[in-house]
Amino acid sequence: MKTKLLFLFTILLSFSIYAQVDFEAHITVDDTGGTNNPRSVFAADIDGDGDIDMLSASANDNKIAWYENTDGLGTFGPQQIISENILLASSVFATDIDGDGNIDVLATGSDADKIVWYKNLNGHGSFGPEQIISNETNRPQHISAADLDNDGDMDVLSTSLSDNKIAWYKNTNGLGAFGPQQVLSTAFISPMDISTGDINGDGYLDILSGSDYYNESSVAWFKNNNGLGNFYQQPELSSQVFDAGDTILMDVDNDGDLDIVVASRESGGHKIVWFQNTNGLGNFPILSQTLMTVDLSWPESLYATDVDNDNDMDLVVGSKNGGLFWFKNNGSGTFGPKQIIDNQTSDVTKVVLVDIDNDDNQDLIMAAGTSDRVAWYKKNNGQDNFDYTQELAGINGASGVYNLSSIDIDNDGDKDILATLRRGNRIAWQENLNGLGTFSELKTIAYVNTPPAAYAGDVDGDGYIDVIAASKEKLTWYKNLDGQGNFGSEQIINNIETSETIYAADIDNDGDLDVLSSEANNTYWQENTDGLGTFGPIKIISDQYWLSDSMVAKDVDNDGDKDLILCYWGDGNIVWFENLDGQGNFGSANIIDTLLSPDSVYAADLDNDGDLDVLTLDYFTDEVMWYENLDGNGSFGDANIISSSVDGAWTIYSADLDNDGDEDIVCTAYIEGRVLWFENDGEGNFSNENIIISNFKNPITIFVDDYDGDNDIDILTSSYFLDEIVWFENLFILDVEENTTNLFSIYPNPTNGFLNIKSEVPITEITVYNNLGQLLFTSEENSRVDISALSKGIYFVKIKDENGLSETKKVIKK
Repeated sequence: MKTKLLFLFTILLSFSIYAQVDFEAHITVDDTGGTNNPRSVFAADIDGDGDIDMLSASANDNKIAWYENTDGLGTFGPQQIISENILLASSVFATDIDGDGNIDVLATGSDADKIVWYKNLNGHGSFGPEQIISNETNRPQHISAADLDNDGDMDVLSTSLSDNKIAWYKNTNGLGAFGPQQVLSTAFISPMDISTGDINGDGYLDILSGSDYYNESSVAWFKNNNGLGNFYQQPELSSQVFDAGDTILMDVDNDGDLDIVVASRESGGHKIVWFQNTNGLGNFPILSQTLMTVDLSWPESLYATDVDNDNDMDLVVGSKNGGLFWFKNNGSGTFGPKQIIDNQTSDVTKVVLVDIDNDDNQDLIMAAGTSDRVAWYKKNNGQDNFDYTQELAGINGASGVYNLSSIDIDNDGDKDILATLRRGNRIAWQENLNGLGTFSELKTIAYVNTPPAAYAGDVDGDGYIDVIAASKEKLTWYKNLDGQGNFGSEQIINNIETSETIYAADIDNDGDLDVLSSEANNTYWQENTDGLGTFGPIKIISDQYWLSDSMVAKDVDNDGDKDLILCYWGDGNIVWFENLDGQGNFGSANIIDTLLSPDSVYAADLDNDGDLDVLTLDYFTDEVMWYENLDGNGSFGDANIISSSVDGAWTIYSADLDNDGDEDIVCTAYIEGRVLWFENDGEGNFSNENIIISNFKNPITIFVDDYDGDNDIDILTSSYFLDEIVWFENLFILDVEENTTNLFSIYPNPTNGFLNIKSEVPITEITVYNNLGQLLFTSEENSRVDISALSKGIYFVKIKDENGLSETKKVIKK
């Protein structure tokens, strides 16, 4: 019995030594100092020096920050963080909450479910911890502040989406102690905006809010009945109000009272409408009047001010798809043509006009969500136009990484990174600077419209790696001019819109790279006719299946040519098309399976029988699965489920992660924010999930390669909303007998204390691992390591020298 137990222990120990794989994260791009999906901006003198500073709230990094106007002329200093804990930060406001003469800050966020304020401790922009005003909100969207009860201090207002609340909070003592939530209404579906003004001319501040729930949208105002904060809702206004983007108070017709202006985003055409305050007492007609309909491009934010200094209120509009523009008020409520301020910035979520540079002109500050920008525009003296002046904070990371791969772009023998930045509208690459996984900043190859995919390969046969890119309008390629990663201008392959996925392979066996792609219900390929990147006409492979998000060209049937495997998430089919003659004439679809929403497909020999099997995953059912190629000719068996708990399964890939000669599987879980791998026993039986990283916000893409030149497979992935690119170093520990280089000598071994290490090349790092492959510590010395504090047992010491070479030694602690 003792012999059997000892044998079992030996097996388990060996398994731990040879099979355990740990990964260490290396961030190649992040968003330190940037702003990720800003939703709100505000202007105020934060540091008490007499000029206007600026604040921002950005959702994807949960950040509230401010920017100092350093010279009073609009030169802004670096971002100063107030908080990074307001989940999906959506709104920021600044005012003196506690009556000490300093400007404090209010904030909220869609996932924060609370309204908070931060005390300006010294009047110079040093802020204290958050102080909760209320946590009785569900998905709060907007906050504001005003003296609603005429007691001389600032009260707070809020709207929240999921509980439909429009509410206010009384500043009970003028020092920032707030009373309970006072709900004005829960009748509006998804109230968004809130503002104050004296709508009925009685000297008290009333409240305006609007709902953006499609055809049930409406606006209403709440009368401050006695100036003490007792509010009564007035009749709703809904004529021509559809999916209200923003709602503001504005004297449209220059008659001295406040009218209501709404950005309406009806599917039949976007428009800005207004309700006239007919008698200055808050009587509004049931029917609205249209102010403008001209090319509004999904209006999101409105601001009223006298842009041209002619004593009437003009209207500034920020849009989702058309940038920034304004309309001149001709004086009685009729407006002139659209005047463009910036048509290159998308998703303008907030605009504010204020004099930034002390020249008595109204300058413009804005937040652009998916553009990841906070910027200001100077109003020119005596002119009706604005000049872009300064970006206060942009995306320092990789804006919306949608696809990653790696290849040697600059011909220096190591693996560089190719990235498609969907929100950033560009294709870029990162140079592996030393072959050890230290990467450069992103280098732009081209700016393209919302790119979903890019592929790297030698398109023109010159031995250099070129890049093929898909966009909303066309498919293009870019020549690597010198083999060093300097790329030429675009060369158009086709002008088909909305290609979602691309691949390149030698489809017709003539020795060059052809291009495959899919858009809507068409899957096609184009021949590289001369091997120099001149592409022939589109050849349709299939027009029967809808919306492919992933494809791979591999030899499914072992006949020596490239077949095509795709997943169509639109109708759920996993299919392959046989290349019938090796010349690119494809047969009809062979359906492998029909799922709910397959999002990625790959092919590899998972059961070591010499043919290619297919692996995929399903976003909605959270399943990861593979299909055996039963006969090597493309007849596939039923799904073999690897896991049913990958929440939001998005991208799948395979590689031998543990150096045991078979293909393991890696995948991303978009919803739960995890990257996982599953170990293969060599016959297609997979382990339970192994977590590479968790709490990693919305990973989409994944790729595998050796980034540090140590001959094992590392993992490359990204966070779509954190705008980070990260690679994970494979810390797989080899058995000492597998180290044949003998770069270093280590003694005494066994030891009960110090290990001395000799090397002809200076050592840069010594790390110690246990027999599970887990990192224990890094030595502070480079010629010896102290393991006296460790328990008796087997350990592994990994040594790196200044040339980047490494070796792992097995040691025994007595």
